[in-house]
Amino acid sequence: MNFSLKAPDGTVIDSYLKDHKEFIQIAGMEYEVYCPVDEFDSDPEVRQMIEASEKDLKQGKVYSTEEMVEAIKRGEI
Repeated sequence: MNFSLKAPDGTVIDSYLKDHKEFIQIAGMEYEVYCPVDEFDSDPEVRQMIEASEKDLKQGKVYSTEEMVEAIKRGEI
């Protein structure tokens, strides 16, 4: 898993292997990845949640942060 991402605020996130371990670097700080994404994605329960989320997105079932905060305040979530 080697990738480089640029966040909206301009922060660059790089991933790389070092000593046969996976790491990411954010703003110059190095972090070891203990549960690589491919292992996480292979979990059947996680895979099911991802697929359900993708289906919701395609159907337009999306909520703003404000809507979610209000639902939490009302005890709906």
